Amino acid sequence: MKERGFNRKLQHALDLQGRGELEKAEDILRNLIDDYPKNFAVYNYLGTVLRMRQEFDEAIEYYRKALELNPKYFEAYYNLALTLQAKGNNEESILYYEKAIDLNPHFAGSYHNLGKALQLKDNLDEAIVYYEKAIGLNPNFASYYNLGEIYHKKGCYHEAIENLKRANQISGNNELVYAKLGSVYYEMGYLDDAIEYYKKALQIMTNFPAAYNNLGNVFREKGLFQEALDCYQAVETLTQNFIEAKLNKGITLMELGDTQAAVKVFETILENNPDYILAGWAKCMAHLQVIYEDLSHIENARAQYRRELQKLREQICFKDANYTRDAYEAVGNLQPFFLACQGENDRELQRSYGDLVCKIIAEKYPEITDKSFILSESLQEPIRIGIVSAHFYHHSVWKIPLRGWIENIDKNRFHIYGYYTGRRKDSITDTARNQCYRFIEDIHNLEKLFKTIQEDNLHVLMYPEIGMDPITLRLAALRLAPVQCVSLGHPDTTGLPTIDYYLSSELMEPYDANEHYTEQLIRLPNLGFYYEPSVPHDIEMKREELGLPENSVLYLCSHALFTYLPQYDELYPRIARNIEDCTFVFISSQKGNMLTNRFYSRLKKAFTKFGLKASDFVVILPRLDQLKYYALNCLCDVFLDTPGWSANNSTFEAIACNVPVITLPGKLMRQRHAAAILTMMGMKDTIASSLDEYIELAVHLGKDAEWRKYESEKIAKIKHSIYRDKRCITALEDFFERVLSKKTRKP
Repeated sequence: MKERGFNRKLQHALDLQGRGELEKAEDILRNLIDDYPKNFAVYNYLGTVLRMRQEFDEAIEYYRKALELNPKYFEAYYNLALTLQAKGNNEESILYYEKAIDLNPHFAGSYHNLGKALQLKDNLDEAIVYYEKAIGLNPNFASYYNLGEIYHKKGCYHEAIENLKRANQISGNNELVYAKLGSVYYEMGYLDDAIEYYKKALQIMTNFPAAYNNLGNVFREKGLFQEALDCYQAVETLTQNFIEAKLNKGITLMELGDTQAAVKVFETILENNPDYILAGWAKCMAHLQVIYEDLSHIENARAQYRRELQKLREQICFKDANYTRDAYEAVGNLQPFFLACQGENDRELQRSYGDLVCKIIAEKYPEITDKSFILSESLQEPIRIGIVSAHFYHHSVWKIPLRGWIENIDKNRFHIYGYYTGRRKDSITDTARNQCYRFIEDIHNLEKLFKTIQEDNLHVLMYPEIGMDPITLRLAALRLAPVQCVSLGHPDTTGLPTIDYYLSSELMEPYDANEHYTEQLIRLPNLGFYYEPSVPHDIEMKREELGLPENSVLYLCSHALFTYLPQYDELYPRIARNIEDCTFVFISSQKGNMLTNRFYSRLKKAFTKFGLKASDFVVILPRLDQLKYYALNCLCDVFLDTPGWSANNSTFEAIACNVPVITLPGKLMRQRHAAAILTMMGMKDTIASSLDEYIELAVHLGKDAEWRKYESEKIAKIKHSIYRDKRCITALEDFFERVLSKKTRKP
């Protein structure tokens, strides 16, 4: 009878617990303990009620009492582990999960939660083992989602997708699974798929701030800036505490060129979170704008950037793991790419920036930054050359300088190791893969990638560019090879003390170029790179198909809009007032209409100053595919190089179409690309020595059809002289052998 009364009371307590009436359940269980002080099960049940009330310390006390009474009580070990894990004692919880498994090796929950504990410790491979054991015991267990999380973190995207889709099959439509799938597809570069899954998550849970934020990030990457801003606004409507969405809103405004609004957002964040380095970093980079109004605007932006950068250097303090994580996240995600567009020597600013970047990376990976390399005097084996790039696809960095290196370096003396940090793939990716001795791709986890590079034991690590890709910059701030080099894919010094040499061009560099680099400058012969021409396709396209006037003299101005400095705007109206019918053809900004309109407004002011209307002379075309772009070159009469940042690839493409090129070389390498190309061709007649001469040449070529024809025919005859230059490859090979021979290995 007594036992029946006990069972009835216990069942009533468990029923109350199941209905969430925890206080009533607790009262009954405490009374039962008073009546049955040796019943270990009651202590366990009371511990569980207390755990559900988040009274973790007392719950732990009762589980331990249960185990004192019954040291082989599996349920108490399991529940004790759960409670320790909930309290944050992850390390101790592992011991009790292992004990629970020893006592009952057939319970899937123990394996699953041990997997979670190991996942929290970042023991990902070990966690996978336990999740898989849980699934082996119960194929419908929740471990599929956790496996998806781990494979996502490891950069194993296909495995992540497979497990997440299996999780969704088990749980039905689940907003967390959809959101995680969105994140995986986003990182893979499948933006439309990411949008689809984020929208599915939001259909299920309309108040899901993280999904709105992440959807906004995808829209921003696609250039759909208003849609991105709408998503960030949706987050603010739901909560004022989602700091990442505010940050992303500011970054979007920054990319749209609305610096004032962006800085205001970042300052608002910093008012409430003064140590949030991501906002401080973004505020600093926001001053490097895409389109400047005038020269004073550039000077002011440069001064503000300098002040903010110095402030970051003074304030940075690695207080805890979260601060280090945020600082690392800032590095790479926002880079001073547009500093190079101001037309000034950036060495000291970049040195300050590069030192800061390396300090942050060293804090994150001290074991890598302290590594030193010493090599033997004579290298009998092939020299291992690593090339890190996000541009192993149809991109300007592939054309200059990647392709020339990969296809022409002596494969018997040098083994090329390609490390592809990007996601976009095409036929170029196949070419690169086939040309490399070893080609690493689809690793987007930095730790895994730099360990792979370390294991390859490279002699030289080359970066065709630094400043355009987050992973590339973070790797470049580490010492992963005894010799590390950068080249002119992004034509400015990196400022990174980890980069030893800048591989540049003898013809492009001015006499005082050593003063422009923190790296040791290497002037390779001629242009410094081997260029393989892209043969324009024979296509029939008329001017009217692109909306261009039939009889006008067409001046092609196809370089990116951010390379046009405001102090040179006057050259267009000054040319126009001397030619009765001419048109300047620009290409719209990749960042959308706001920046394009801002640039056009600047041109309107310049034309108005000379009593002209920009609308009578300026056409800004939408973005063109490669075929139409070549057609545009063939339709134009003259290519006008940008004085502030001389075109490199665009000059080659104009020359491929036999279009005469006018250029004004400046004081920096990035202002001398076209002049170097024309010099190598022996065509110096259209290289101006001043802005006045530039305008005079442009007017002369515009008016004199015969001279244009002569220049075009001359280009057609001698353009081969700038193609397939083996001298720079030979010099590059000699450089590698020479610089490596200076390093000695300790006996």
